[in-house]
Amino acid sequence: MGNSINNVVVGKPLVTGGISVAPLGTVLPTDATTALDAAFVAVGYVTDNGVTKSEKRNTGTIAAWGGDTIAATKKGMDVTVKLSMAELLNKIVQGLIYGDANVVATPASATKGNLLKVTVTSAPTPRKVWVIEVFSDAAKVRVVLPIAKVMDVGDTTFKDDAIAAADATIQAFPDSNGAYFYQYSDDGQKTA
Repeated sequence: MGNSINNVVVGKPLVTGGISVAPLGTVLPTDATTALDAAFVAVGYVTDNGVTKSEKRNTGTIAAWGGDTIAATKKGMDVTVKLSMAELLNKIVQGLIYGDANVVATPASATKGNLLKVTVTSAPTPRKVWVIEVFSDAAKVRVVLPIAKVMDVGDTTFKDDAIAAADATIQAFPDSNGAYFYQYSDDGQKTA
């Protein structure tokens, strides 16, 4: 098989959003194009830094007497996703960072706009199903993290020439099959 530009992906988010979340137990997608379960909600805009998925395989080697490497071991795996959520006033974003129970939204009224109260505690963040979806021309890629949660949050900077975004590191955990994530793609190249 030779080179093919059909295998090259530029990761643009879908118009409906590139990141969606749902409660644990939600039916997971099993391909790149089938509509997501109705329980999924879009996280909203992500900054132009995009999304970075990192895999770290914790490996080691065992040496024989004399120093020759005679075995390689795998001690574990770590999968994280880094992104910067641009919609700081979004209830979903704040719930992912501080826990749904710590975020209260009040709809707009005749006297006030939409209100958001966030109570910051040391409570752990909620585990959710996360889906990352991108397209490139006709191709689509979908990464499904069946169990993941926000582990680290970066600084939020308020200044007059930039948006105040929520930098977050999402930690993936293995599901009952031992999978940290599932990746599906469709190159969009249909036959006649």
